Amino acid sequence: MLKIEGVNKVFTNNYAAANTLDNVDLTVVDGEFVSLVGPSGCGKSTLLNIIAGLERASGGRVLKKGTEIKDAGPDRVVMFQEAALFPWLKVLDNVEYGMKIAGMPKQKRKEKAWHYLKMVHLTRFASSYPHELSGGMRQRVALARALAMDSDILLMDEPFASLDSQTRSILHTELQQIWRTTGKTIVFVTHNVEEAVLLADRVVVMTANPGRIKKEFRVQLARPRDLENVDLAFVVSQIMQELKEEVEKVAKAEYDSDWSLEKSTFLPSPNNNMGNGI
Repeated sequence: MLKIEGVNKVFTNNYAAANTLDNVDLTVVDGEFVSLVGPSGCGKSTLLNIIAGLERASGGRVLKKGTEIKDAGPDRVVMFQEAALFPWLKVLDNVEYGMKIAGMPKQKRKEKAWHYLKMVHLTRFASSYPHELSGGMRQRVALARALAMDSDILLMDEPFASLDSQTRSILHTELQQIWRTTGKTIVFVTHNVEEAVLLADRVVVMTANPGRIKKEFRVQLARPRDLENVDLAFVVSQIMQELKEEVEKVAKAEYDSDWSLEKSTFLPSPNNNMGNGI
């Protein structure tokens, strides 16, 4: 579905150039759920924007089904951290908006909008305005709007970061169910390692700026997943071992020189041969 080949991104201004992404290679297969994690400033969102066609890579290329991506298109829909709903439109009209712009007939787009509102359990609020909804409900409207475009790829940039833990937990469950039902290819950016492991088939860890692919973890756990599962916690601990070094690089650049990252001993290393010889 997606092939990212040697992608670089350099942002320049009048004073300096900042190398944000450096030689990123990544392949995402059809129907796969991939999470990108990494420290702040590593270029996760920038890479997502390049896939979406909202940013141009400085070098390298992104291919979708063999065709190079050069611009934004309805085959790749982005869901941002903020719901970005039109406040003057009712919920149903917000979900219909993208289809309306695409020229879909009124009756067909209304049927699709109702279908996806039902999928996110919001049909009772179809005639409500965004300001009448909670934060979690607004994000569910945004998810319905994204799904209604029937794109090949759904790009999600920390869509649950601003929500409380209870609402986030509900949306995690709903997103897992929706992904299994629709078979969408999803690329999901998050700072939350637990969230990444809970949702994804594969977790990609990126290095501190400039962002590169440091390591990939295939999450071979049964679904639906639960954050209280011990196996899930063990996978999280493995990923955190890779991520902590990158977080420490960022912190050393931003904090006083006497700062250090305390080493966690909560879970043993998977390579420590515990019980060997028993």
